[in-house]
Amino acid sequence: MLQFGICEIDAYRPPSRGLFHRLRTALRRHRVSLQLLRTGIPPTPRELAVFEHLISGIRLRNGVYRTTYRGRFADLDPIVNAILSARYLPSAEVFVHDWAASSCLTSVEWASTLFAILPLASLTASDLLLFLVEVTLPDGEVFVVEPQGHPLQYIRRPFVIRLDPPEPNVLLINRLLGRRAAARLAALQIEIPEAWLASDDEELRVPAAHLRKIPVTHFDARELAGRDSRFTICVHSAFDALSRPVDVIRTINIYNRGYFGVERLRQGVHAVWSSLRAGGVWVVGRTLEAPRPAHHATIFEKAEQGFRVLGRIGAGSEIEDLVVDGSPDMHTMPQHTSTANWKVG
Repeated sequence: MLQFGICEIDAYRPPSRGLFHRLRTALRRHRVSLQLLRTGIPPTPRELAVFEHLISGIRLRNGVYRTTYRGRFADLDPIVNAILSARYLPSAEVFVHDWAASSCLTSVEWASTLFAILPLASLTASDLLLFLVEVTLPDGEVFVVEPQGHPLQYIRRPFVIRLDPPEPNVLLINRLLGRRAAARLAALQIEIPEAWLASDDEELRVPAAHLRKIPVTHFDARELAGRDSRFTICVHSAFDALSRPVDVIRTINIYNRGYFGVERLRQGVHAVWSSLRAGGVWVVGRTLEAPRPAHHATIFEKAEQGFRVLGRIGAGSEIEDLVVDGSPDMHTMPQHTSTANWKVG
């Protein structure tokens, strides 16, 4: 059994509710060329629709998905904004960071409401991955890899082969093609220069390949960053402390127990604490998608030795106990909660 892929935007069909169409979408979800993430400037509505569908299905080497979509935090943003407007005057310069922001689309939506109440605030959206790399060989074969070189997809028309995780055994031809392609790429030992990755250059020729960047940040985010200096995008790991402390950090759908072990999560807690000013606010939680999006988050305030709880949304963050256990003063300081007022979902 084999399965062809989708390499042209005109061949892409958006998900449908019909059983046949849902089955077809499931079969082809990981066999749509990631080259289609590259859009025009400005993009067409169809290009944006394809981008927004594809971005939600990308699975990185560390097992993290980049699930995001328009309006995902529409219920969450007003609650957080209310907390911030009660703590800061409109004239305050508030430095806000949105970590692990994926395509940064939800960061743009947050900025549009945040700047309305705190016009002098700035918002930095960050993620460890802002683009993929398209590796084209002289014979026209294409690999899409993470910036560090880990392969995600192999494209040899009419095939689009998923490399991580490998194709299922039932798709024997796809699996064999993927195995051979991965072995060939490893044998070529193509090096992606760090200087190029850190530059604004989009293309580079190296021995045996032509490299091009494929942005995985949403066009709306790049457009806003280009016209409003209050909004910026940068590369940052949610497990690294910032070089300068800020006032507010949001980490939604990254510090999940399903992604990381306890020690790694504690590293994230420490990174946030080290990145906040005294009295700074941390919003941490996750979104449960079924039967409809519901947010479960905890809002913390940075204290002298750890964090104190300001309030909870829904059931609160699933790592709240790790934050409390790592904060010696949490057991002696009053915990200000207003769950009833902040309950959503």
